[in-house]
Amino acid sequence: MIGIDPALMTQLINGMTRVSSTLPELGYQLERTLTSLGLQLWGPSPIQVIARQLHDQIPTLQGRLDLILATPDQKPDTGGALWANDSAWLSASPAEGAASAELLATRLRERIGAHSLDAETVALLERHKNDPYFALAFITEIPPRELKALIVSSYGSDLSPSSRPAQYDVALQDRLATILSTILGTASRGVGRMRLADDHAARLAENIENPQDAFAVKKLLQDGDFDHTYLLTLVRDLYDHDVAHPPDLSLPRDPWSRPGPRDVSPGDLSAMGTALTALAHHPAVAQDFFTDPKRRPLAYLMRRHPWDGGTDGELGWAIEVAATEFRDHDLPPGDSRGYKSALIASWAVHFWSDPNVQANLPLNRTHLGRVLAQYPADVHRTTGAFSAEVPGVVAYQDPDKNLRGLEPYGARFNAKEVKNAMTWAFEEDDVFEAVAAAHGLYSVEILDEVAGKIAKEVEADLAAWRRRHPEATEDELNVIRQDILEDRMTRGGGAEFSRAARSLSRATWVIADAANIADIEEAKENDARFTAFKELADTAVGLAPTPQGAFVGFMALSAKSTIFRNLRTNGEERSRASADDALRVTQSMFTDLTVAAMMRHGLFGNASAPGRTHPYYHKDFSPGRPGHFISDGRIRSRHEMNDDQSNAYHEWLELNATGRVFGRPDEAIDIGFSSAKKYYSGHGS
Repeated sequence: MIGIDPALMTQLINGMTRVSSTLPELGYQLERTLTSLGLQLWGPSPIQVIARQLHDQIPTLQGRLDLILATPDQKPDTGGALWANDSAWLSASPAEGAASAELLATRLRERIGAHSLDAETVALLERHKNDPYFALAFITEIPPRELKALIVSSYGSDLSPSSRPAQYDVALQDRLATILSTILGTASRGVGRMRLADDHAARLAENIENPQDAFAVKKLLQDGDFDHTYLLTLVRDLYDHDVAHPPDLSLPRDPWSRPGPRDVSPGDLSAMGTALTALAHHPAVAQDFFTDPKRRPLAYLMRRHPWDGGTDGELGWAIEVAATEFRDHDLPPGDSRGYKSALIASWAVHFWSDPNVQANLPLNRTHLGRVLAQYPADVHRTTGAFSAEVPGVVAYQDPDKNLRGLEPYGARFNAKEVKNAMTWAFEEDDVFEAVAAAHGLYSVEILDEVAGKIAKEVEADLAAWRRRHPEATEDELNVIRQDILEDRMTRGGGAEFSRAARSLSRATWVIADAANIADIEEAKENDARFTAFKELADTAVGLAPTPQGAFVGFMALSAKSTIFRNLRTNGEERSRASADDALRVTQSMFTDLTVAAMMRHGLFGNASAPGRTHPYYHKDFSPGRPGHFISDGRIRSRHEMNDDQSNAYHEWLELNATGRVFGRPDEAIDIGFSSAKKYYSGHGS
């Protein structure tokens, strides 16, 4: 590791520049003065020697400063210094790097020209791949046109199609392409005098309509860690080429122009097809490209661009990282990457809802699911309110007012478009599980937060009553607590809780219907998915809420593996038995989430002195009895209950007395499911 204070180093370099230019004049004046006194100097003046030494050190110091500033893994300390890892800098100076680059460039030309690329040459290049002095000199030594030609020639582009190497014989060529990509990325990150020419990216994009050039550029962009401005400039150039010369997959392909091994497709070689992997590796660049106000590339790439060889999956990957890598609310919208994330998510979901886009991007289902899983609050708000919003960003000071704490910028969706997109994406079970897990966690978060508010209201009302009645007995306090609880569940926080249950239940129905399990007609085909949904509800009942202001979609994706890791999709008989009333089963699963949140916060009463709404009010549901369905103060999940406990739980929920606190939430859930079914008539409508 090497460290440097950029401000002090800049002052030192400027000072050395001034001193090295003034010392020679001082030396001459000293010589004239000594000569006038009759004293003679033998050899060069020490002052001139010092001036020359200072002058010779300036380029090295400036180069070190430039390289540390450009190193991706630089780390600042509290004293203003920057530390960087220089272990890969094999060259001690720009001159040494240039000498090595010239030798290896000549050797590489000779080996590829003779079709004799060898492992030793590739290994020598690999040693230098992260050396900035070498990388800049090497990329300067081999200009873009020749660099592309060397890559395609290494695969035998000048040979007849039948004479080119097969896929299993090009491991060395593939390794070389990876190294050259890394070297180009290293060179692109130079700063100051250690940087590529301003037009280098434009020259790399030249003649991209030629399949050989496109193949080479695709290889050059696949692995490198590129400078933001360099890559963004290059991708914009490639996009402009693509729009000017859109690919036509119906045209015949000349085998002589086909690059790469003879027995494998080179993949999509459209201008933009060469850049998608690089965009996926550079989320910030992908954001700035997709939100380019001049080009607006998402519409063209998703709607009109035909993709070859499964490359549409790479586009989905790039869109996903652009929409999910940065989630924040820390900066004004114009400067926030979180704002751009939400904007891209909003427009991408809008396009993914279009059947034509779905046909054009068949490998995008997983990426759509991951985007939706990162925006559960917006899926809930949109589907629960039957929203018809146009794409955009929820850029309020508080994007999610249902949760305490500051959440990231949200995405504006259209309710029916989200439903259409989910219906298409949920053809893959993994996508359905990701979105269902996100909604389950979000529901737990919302219900738990509102239930906590009610519990505080009850305690505040009880404390106020106690102050007015200081002589009240414990039994009287228990009676008053129960009365206050029942009253609060019909107004204040209770009304808020019922409203939350209604809107969340709507979103639950939409997800279930999009997965074709809200009304199962072909039970066997949907057994695995329906079992997965039941597993979600069973597990979500016991999920703990996240800290205030910390809920984002990342947690949903991590929880997905926890929820579904033990899933066994062998519930065919149980699914068949419940096929006719699957909607009721789905609704009861959401009811479990609601009941669990209420029990966690004591909204059914106090277990130590149970009132008429608490299960322990009845001996049949109390500890030690077969119908005891509570464990450690929480409702057992469905898969933890035996038949006696399950029957007791359902009986307790249906008791008239339980309705004194649960009646309003229960009605809200029923209304939510019914209204969602009425609004979203038919699958994907």
